[in-house]
Amino acid sequence: MPLYKGTVEITGGGLYKGSTEIENGFKTNQFFYENLSTISWVAPTGQGLTYSVPTPQTQTKDGGIAMDTVTFTITNAAANIQGTVAISGMPTGLTFTQVNSGAGLGNTITITINGIMPEDSYFNTLLTISGVTGSTNYNADFLMCGGGGTNTGAGGGGVRTSHGSVSGGGAAAEGALAMVAGQNYTITINNPIRIASQTYQSTTNTTRQGGDVTIIGGAINKTVLGGAGGLQNNPDPFAGNSNGRITSNGRTGGSGGGARTSSSNLSYVTRYGGAGTAGQGFGGGQAGPNRNSSAFAGGGGAGGGGGNTGNNGTGPGTFTGASGLPLVSDITGSAYNYASGWGSGQVSSTNYGAANGAGNGPSRMGVFVLRMPTVNFGSITGTLNIDYTKTTSGTNTILTIFGGNGNGNGGVGQSLTYTA
Repeated sequence: MPLYKGTVEITGGGLYKGSTEIENGFKTNQFFYENLSTISWVAPTGQGLTYSVPTPQTQTKDGGIAMDTVTFTITNAAANIQGTVAISGMPTGLTFTQVNSGAGLGNTITITINGIMPEDSYFNTLLTISGVTGSTNYNADFLMCGGGGTNTGAGGGGVRTSHGSVSGGGAAAEGALAMVAGQNYTITINNPIRIASQTYQSTTNTTRQGGDVTIIGGAINKTVLGGAGGLQNNPDPFAGNSNGRITSNGRTGGSGGGARTSSSNLSYVTRYGGAGTAGQGFGGGQAGPNRNSSAFAGGGGAGGGGGNTGNNGTGPGTFTGASGLPLVSDITGSAYNYASGWGSGQVSSTNYGAANGAGNGPSRMGVFVLRMPTVNFGSITGTLNIDYTKTTSGTNTILTIFGGNGNGNGGVGQSLTYTA
């Protein structure tokens, strides 16, 4: 409480008679001057959150000097709390700062109060808190599809999904992702890898294995592989492996590549398709046994194996196996074919993860789809050269993440960070 001599306020932190500080002044039995003031606190309230009692709970000091720092915490065992805190009921002259710490349910906001001790006392001070936001853990369906391989016999990308009943390679659908509120999840669509390249004069023939797709964050760490690269012709017409003169097993990948055979006489030749990855895609088809002919087996797809071809075939001629089927999913709200293999009758050959049989064509890039209740959707906190769409289907929000360079050769993948 300020004191005046006439109309002029007496300055300073205390009242003195000579050199002796007067602690209290009375007129009859009423204070007209009290040198010390007290602040005490009770647990704050507001928004149904859990608050600790401010510490120290009580302090008594001369008015006008710095008070001891006071702290309290805000938590909610059922939510990840964030936001900018607002406080009403704060004594005059005091200010506060906040620090958000931890991720996931039960994280903490710490409030620190500082300032000048008021001239008047405040007892059982009740602060009311607002501005805190919170989100809870939830399950999210996912679909991740690797990029498709390129060249003759290439396999489609592998597919892993929790949506529906079937995942890639005929496996049962996986469990949904257990997303922890406040946790960051980094989703990466990797570029393809060039595994073979041959040039003759101005013609180049390149084979690529499809790029992997990953999600990493907290307890979640999942990868799906790109599709197997095919078996390319050498563009040099004088080479032994040009113009279809190739006999080889198919390559492995998310979905496996088809085999190739070439017989220029009456001897039977047989080769076998490359394996797909368990729980992601099917294998490529078998070529032969055939003679006096060429056989090109189909590449595997996420939904079916590559077709065998040339069984007991006798040329002259060329036999081509059927394309491995894609995996059909409606995780986005409408049906879509993911990751078909190369071969005759290939469907959706430009879709995500599909094999591309072109001799120097780009990989059909992979994709990651995340489907969750709209009320739980978090935020996108960082992107790196990547595209995404955010759509809704009923009460769900669907985040589709794609991008990258189908003509690339490995290197840093394209990334997006999603915060649950």
